[in-house]
Amino acid sequence: MQSPLLVLPVKDTRDVDLTKPLSALIRTSYEQNPATYAEELARIQQAREDAVSDKNSDTNSRDMLFRYFHMVEMLELRFPDMKATFVWFDAFTHTEVTQQTWAYEKACIIFNTAARVACIASQQNRHDSSADALKRAYAGYRQAAGLLDYIKDNFLYAPSDDLKGPTLQSLRTLMLVQAAEIFLEKTIHDGKGDALIAKLASHVAATYGALAIEWADETCTWRTPIMWGQLVRCKAEYFTAMTQYHRAKADNAAGQHASALARFRLADAKARSAASMTSFETWMVAAHLRETLTSEATSMMRNLTQAQCTATAEALREAERDNDLVYHERAPAAESLAPIDQTSVATPIAIRELFSHPDVQKMLGADILQGLVPLSVLESASMYSEEQAKLVRAEAAKLQDGEDAMLRALSTLQLPECLDRYAGLEGHHPPPTCVPSHRISDLASDLQVGDVCTRMDREVAALSRPVDKVREALECARSLLDIDARECEHARVQFGAQYTQLPTASAGRTLRRDIQAAQDALASAQDKDQAIQHLWQQVQSDVALLSRGPNAVQTAYKEAVQARASQSQQTLIDADVADAAPARALLQQIRTDVKALQHMPSEREAMLQELKQQVRQDDISRTLLLNRRVKNIEPTLFAQELNKYAPLRQRMDDHLALQQKRIEALTDALDRLSMHPGAADVRRTWDATHSTAQEWDARLLRAYDAYVEVQSGMYQAQNFYTSAAHTSEQLSHQAETFLAERRAERAPWRSTSMTTSYTPSSTSSTTLAEDLAALHMGSRAHSTSSAPTPPSWPAPSNTYAPRFASSSSSQPAPPPRPPRV
Repeated sequence: MQSPLLVLPVKDTRDVDLTKPLSALIRTSYEQNPATYAEELARIQQAREDAVSDKNSDTNSRDMLFRYFHMVEMLELRFPDMKATFVWFDAFTHTEVTQQTWAYEKACIIFNTAARVACIASQQNRHDSSADALKRAYAGYRQAAGLLDYIKDNFLYAPSDDLKGPTLQSLRTLMLVQAAEIFLEKTIHDGKGDALIAKLASHVAATYGALAIEWADETCTWRTPIMWGQLVRCKAEYFTAMTQYHRAKADNAAGQHASALARFRLADAKARSAASMTSFETWMVAAHLRETLTSEATSMMRNLTQAQCTATAEALREAERDNDLVYHERAPAAESLAPIDQTSVATPIAIRELFSHPDVQKMLGADILQGLVPLSVLESASMYSEEQAKLVRAEAAKLQDGEDAMLRALSTLQLPECLDRYAGLEGHHPPPTCVPSHRISDLASDLQVGDVCTRMDREVAALSRPVDKVREALECARSLLDIDARECEHARVQFGAQYTQLPTASAGRTLRRDIQAAQDALASAQDKDQAIQHLWQQVQSDVALLSRGPNAVQTAYKEAVQARASQSQQTLIDADVADAAPARALLQQIRTDVKALQHMPSEREAMLQELKQQVRQDDISRTLLLNRRVKNIEPTLFAQELNKYAPLRQRMDDHLALQQKRIEALTDALDRLSMHPGAADVRRTWDATHSTAQEWDARLLRAYDAYVEVQSGMYQAQNFYTSAAHTSEQLSHQAETFLAERRAERAPWRSTSMTTSYTPSSTSSTTLAEDLAALHMGSRAHSTSSAPTPPSWPAPSNTYAPRFASSSSSQPAPPPRPPRV
């Protein structure tokens, strides 16, 4: 059996036109054409008419109230200053009240929503405790209490009695005590213990008793329907009887027979009292209030109280008989019995929790006027977008760091290249072969074009041919300076103080210095020539190998491996006889782990793209609009909204942690494979082949680099000797000119000597002057104190010979580009 439950009366209203004031505000506040939103405004108007006109107590009526309340909330946030005449009637007195604020409209809608929710809960069939009806009824009354809480907390200045704080508090208590009554019914149906049932029933009885006293008080601020007061008084007595009955059964089971007997007597009295109150005068209230209590309430309560009377009377007779025959204890007075503890289990379900349910959100649908967004909301949305961008950048940087760490680890472990060392463990892999690297093969292809060695031998052999000619010219120039020095000193001895010509050491200092510098440069160039020749002799055979082409190089590599293998044959004692199967399994596991590790960046990239997609689809304009009136809500709201990305971010962190574990596992596996005896033969074979290939690669690379260096050196030498030959000829010519001019300066002294006395030396001098004059190629007048201008001597580059002092000369053309590497 189930007890009758009270529901809230529904408030009536008059029609109101919302289209005109909303159209005016769209034009003035948002500067948009209202005709653009004509369809949306019509839907809003129709939603109100549907919500207030449907008086049916079904879920469809409740859903329409939910939907219209959501619309009103969004309209209030967009048009807080809208003035419309909302006319509602008091739910109990039916008094007409008129207001022009959205808050009043919202409060009335929420009141009717609570009434619909409670009505639906009261209609649930609670006979079967295993069905969901009890749960829906229990949740419905808690939701109604939460809706009344919302009105009480947000609508402080109520123009009607039914919306005032005391009224709402009393109605909230009524909703919660009925939810507790439903929970008590389920507890009894489930066969729970008498002590627990007594505590739950004690709370229900006390709450109904308090409501009966409150509603009977003359100072009560609102008029309660008579039948409500009659029902709560009856229920207070009924649940008091139930409380004492189950407490008595618990005491009897605990051996407290006297207390149990007293409680059975009290329960019997309360049950009979409740049975006498089961007549409810519904005819005395207004018609719209009669719907708040089922017409079968009298018969339902009569059946409940009669059943309780029967159970209590039977238990009392049995307790008295047992006490008379067995216990002989004196029952205490009812007033001296200890009060029974109360247990409250019903709490309100807040409106935020109610509207956040997925089913309710789906029923509410999207915001109708999405195109009308206040400027402050747009600014907040822009700030939120920046926070999203910061989050995405931080996650992208973290994932990039993870990828860099993975690449560094693979590079340090030389994976997967180092696994080639153990490829012989797998039967389908051929034995390792010693082959040149791609770079060596490319070099061999380049050098195979022409007969490199023959050309280089010819050019190196002809490198020093111009040296003798240059050396002879420089020696001739130095000899001419020495001749002038002897003649000058001879004349000085002959004429004594009358001889005023400068000594050759002073007059020819610059020329002699240039000749010496040229000879030093020539000696340095010869040293460089010898170094080039020696370098070419060292690498000639290797360059010859490269010039024969890639096939010849590959053959040389194979022969080197065979020669090395013949020199270090493995003995039977050193042979490895360990089983290779474990090593092979370990190698396969490492290959699998490496592939999984290399695939991890793409997996994280997919997660990052998923995060970016979620960010692009995330629009909190509606949430910002709902919280528009809350000051400084952005930091808290942004943190809550960004928290929706926490699961995906945690997946990324877990993925990075998994990567680190895989790297550590690979490091350990490689160490075990390198030490595994089953892989020793394969490892030694590969090491020998690989080391031979590396040695030959390095050798041939050094040979090619030396070949390029020799080519560059020969080109520089050719340029040097070409310039040196020209410069040496200039120095020789300048020395001849210098000697001729100096002899011309000494001519007066020779003339004087010839007029005074004839000597063989003068004759010899004159004959020499004539010979030099014959060699002279057009001398020009010079100062007697100045030497001829020295010619410029070629300055070899740093890579060929050290630089020495010389005048500027023309820059030679760059050397030919060596063959492509």
